[in-house]
Amino acid sequence: MKKFLTSLFLFIFASISFSALSGEPPDAAEKKPQAPKAVKRIDTMLAVFDLETVGNVDKNVSRPLSESIRREVVKSGKWELIDRGNMDKVLGEQKFQLSGCVTGQCIVEAGQLLGVGKIVAGSVSLVGKTYYLSLSLINVESGEIEKSSEDECKCELEDLIQSSKRLVKRLLAEEVAETKTTPEPEPTPKPAETKQPPSSPFSKGEFKDLTTGIEMVFVKGGCYQMGDTFGDGESDEKPVHEVCVDDYYIGKYEVTQGQWKAIMGNNPSYFKDCGDNCPVEQVSWNDIQDFMTKLNNKTGKNYRLPTEAEWEYAAKSGGKSEKYAGGNDIDSVAWYTSNSGGKTHPVGQKTANGLGIYDMSGNVWEWVNDWYGDKYYGESPKNNPKGSNSGSDRVLRGGCWGKCVGGRAVS
Repeated sequence: MKKFLTSLFLFIFASISFSALSGEPPDAAEKKPQAPKAVKRIDTMLAVFDLETVGNVDKNVSRPLSESIRREVVKSGKWELIDRGNMDKVLGEQKFQLSGCVTGQCIVEAGQLLGVGKIVAGSVSLVGKTYYLSLSLINVESGEIEKSSEDECKCELEDLIQSSKRLVKRLLAEEVAETKTTPEPEPTPKPAETKQPPSSPFSKGEFKDLTTGIEMVFVKGGCYQMGDTFGDGESDEKPVHEVCVDDYYIGKYEVTQGQWKAIMGNNPSYFKDCGDNCPVEQVSWNDIQDFMTKLNNKTGKNYRLPTEAEWEYAAKSGGKSEKYAGGNDIDSVAWYTSNSGGKTHPVGQKTANGLGIYDMSGNVWEWVNDWYGDKYYGESPKNNPKGSNSGSDRVLRGGCWGKCVGGRAVS
């Protein structure tokens, strides 16, 4: 275990960053235009937002997939669909910017302006050679996600249309069933079948929380050699020992200033001018505990700080022998003293590691859950170690050109 990792690994706490709060002149209230008014809602109307493209997915993929989803919604016969042209017209008249509208509150506000009862929104991402599509059915009145559906397609780009059709049919299955006069009896299960437990709130790939914008990557558990396998680290990175961790989800990016501000209502970062998409910094371990509590209350999920063992396993792309998170070329994967210019940078600009996680080396230090203890590192349990039982400091992982500390979420 180490308090500062010279190889600059960053752990799995989903980093949150916020932009500077802008002030207003004294007379701003007099000049501020009135907020757009929502129109009367028609509960049988539905709007389909264009899919958000995540990571390396070509943005031009969004439109044909979104149109395919709209056609499937029309075929269901349940909803009166507002077409994209009318959506643009109504929102344009209200000066509402639909592009980049991915958070729950933003989507609901758009639905109120459009006068629809529900909204379908989602994303398409690419991990390796597999596409992941996700859709959510959102109730405009309550703001709640009524149902989510996900589909994965290890296929060529043109085959994604079929994937989108499967996705809509699953998403609207319950809604379509309501229109039938006589419900069909449930099929009798085969003797060999067993009832499956409820699915995880995340897909086995990537997941984006529509409420907060936090993106998570699935990490398949396993065993690896924890510690300084290159022989040039500090004493508290030794001895190298085998550790095994269970499956978990980890933040794809460091927590941004924008995400922190949305949950906490403040921005403690020194580099506020860097913007909402930059990592939050100047946060203590206790600050992060407050953030996690509010985040879980808001989302109903179970985000937490990672253990040091989980952080290092994810940073090493699932336990590989890598000097930095993503390879042995520090300039390609990390912002550090020689290339950072003495400041933080927006998340996700460097190359991701083998699990598709960004900035686990450099940019900002990241807190983990463990207490710091020199002797515990080589004496920890093999399976899912959680660090010392007590100590005077918590563990930091990763690296930074200066004293900038943030985090990354795990679930």
